[in-house]
Amino acid sequence: MQSIYDITLKKINRAETAEDVLNTIKQTYDMGIKVCTHFIFGLPNESEEMMLETIRKTISMGVDSIKIHPLYIVKNTSLANEYKNGKFKPITQSQYLATLNKAIDIVGEHTIIQRVSAGIDDETLLAPSWCRDKNLQMKEIKISLRERGYEY
Repeated sequence: MQSIYDITLKKINRAETAEDVLNTIKQTYDMGIKVCTHFIFGLPNESEEMMLETIRKTISMGVDSIKIHPLYIVKNTSLANEYKNGKFKPITQSQYLATLNKAIDIVGEHTIIQRVSAGIDDETLLAPSWCRDKNLQMKEIKISLRERGYEY
């Protein structure tokens, strides 16, 4: 899924529209197959409200499980060029944690959350640096969730 906003999907070079993806989810359900959707927080030009609306819309379709992770920038990509030229600023860890917590409130207890982090610890990572250490990332996520009454 990544986003319900076609402007975002076009920006990240997705070949389909949000409507295409939503129709595919419905068709998959109609065939009796469970659905897991994948979200990336921090996509270009997306506000927190846009990220949360993507969660709301997708959850309203009754998806079985979700995966969420922050966008990180790796070398030799068009996003890397935008970042180097000051045209893109990655999501901060505090922004990610705040959005993640709000998203979990939306998800509720009937949808399985399979993933809440991602990172890469090699020379290809340009930013954000907090995505380099997945163990530290998970520690901060656990602290943040625990403060809101969630156990992970």
